Amino acid sequence: MPTWRLYALLLIAPPIGAFGGPAVLLSLALVLLALVAAAVDWYLARDIRDVSAQRILQTDKLSLGDWNPVRLELTTNAQRVHHIEVRDLPPIDFKLDTYAPMFRATVRPGASATMTYRVRPPRRGDATFGDLYIRTLGPLRLMQRQRRLSGAAQHVRIYPSLRELRRFDLLVRRGLEAQPVGRPVRRPGASTEFERIREYVAGDEFRRVNWKATARRGQPMVNQFEAERGQNLVIMLDAGRAMAALAEEPSSDELHADAGPVLTKLDYALNAGLLLAHAASRRGDRVAIEAYTDDVRVFVPPARGRRAVLATVQALYNLRAEPVEPDHARAFQYLASRNLRRSLVVLFTDVSDRGSSASLAANLLRAARQHMVVCVTLADPNLRRPARRRPLDAASLYEKMVAQQLLDERAEVLAHLAAYGVLCVDTDADALNSRVIQTYLDLKRAGRI
Repeated sequence: MPTWRLYALLLIAPPIGAFGGPAVLLSLALVLLALVAAAVDWYLARDIRDVSAQRILQTDKLSLGDWNPVRLELTTNAQRVHHIEVRDLPPIDFKLDTYAPMFRATVRPGASATMTYRVRPPRRGDATFGDLYIRTLGPLRLMQRQRRLSGAAQHVRIYPSLRELRRFDLLVRRGLEAQPVGRPVRRPGASTEFERIREYVAGDEFRRVNWKATARRGQPMVNQFEAERGQNLVIMLDAGRAMAALAEEPSSDELHADAGPVLTKLDYALNAGLLLAHAASRRGDRVAIEAYTDDVRVFVPPARGRRAVLATVQALYNLRAEPVEPDHARAFQYLASRNLRRSLVVLFTDVSDRGSSASLAANLLRAARQHMVVCVTLADPNLRRPARRRPLDAASLYEKMVAQQLLDERAEVLAHLAAYGVLCVDTDADALNSRVIQTYLDLKRAGRI
């Protein structure tokens, strides 16, 4: 196809011919010369077949909400300098750190050029990069040829952000004092089996002080216990309609090109579940996963170590909330059919009014007879905002009253569960990860699993 240089040459000819006489012949000669040069340039640009391009990703697993680098590499075996333009086709909903992934480079014979841009996926799941397009100029830069690299399409998976694993790793280390799997973890103040008496150090629990030994030695002494390894942790995820709601109110900043993705309650629950699996794997516990809607969608049997974390990510990266009511009874019946010994069962779900939560409460209480059950819920900003807002008219007053009633019923359901042995963790989205991890550490430390 022609370039702007050829159009410029052709546009010069008419003004020259307008002078008449010999100028007309000069104008025609200029047009003929431009067309001949364009034909030669088009012929010489046929070596676009000697130019290749490839997209290079660090991995086919991108991280949700993080900037992921994409590298484009150009190589040429032609015998001349190439002026190359390459265009990539990332998934249409990805955010880019550039206006468009189109780059220009000058590549010498036998050399290569590299260009990098970054993408940020807005949601978990599968995505596909399209084909690459390369365009080269002829030596005279009057004509250009374009080539589509149809084999460059690339499938990628969008995983939950693994950056949180590194962020919370220090908390996990402090709480668990991780050691190689298969050996006892000795945590001051943890139970279940007495190990020895030792000197008090800062941070030991006051209730572990051995007063008789303290009196004999004349200095504070504490009992140290050996914590049990290899216990079961079952992470259950409700993926019903309520978990599709946004966990936080969208702000105007989210319209900005540099803003992160808007996450649902299920997204937050999944991230917290991944962190919890990471913490348990460091402790040597076995981790099982169950996700359900009106039926069980995912079940991963108990596993330990790094394998447990990888299995969690692989099983849940493409999980979506569905517009159906969750069948809690079926989910817990399925769990019971696996014949797991006493476990820590952590359920991420949503609680609203008494009526819709009746099935959830009944099944949680039934499971609490055998397992240590933790019910994790996210506070609903869509209820708290109108409940706290000062009413300005009858409509806003009615909205406030309804919101407050739903909040009261929600609190009543959680209190009912807590009264019968279900540990309830109700928190804001930004505190969910730390609350879940800390709850796990506290339960392990207290020997309640």
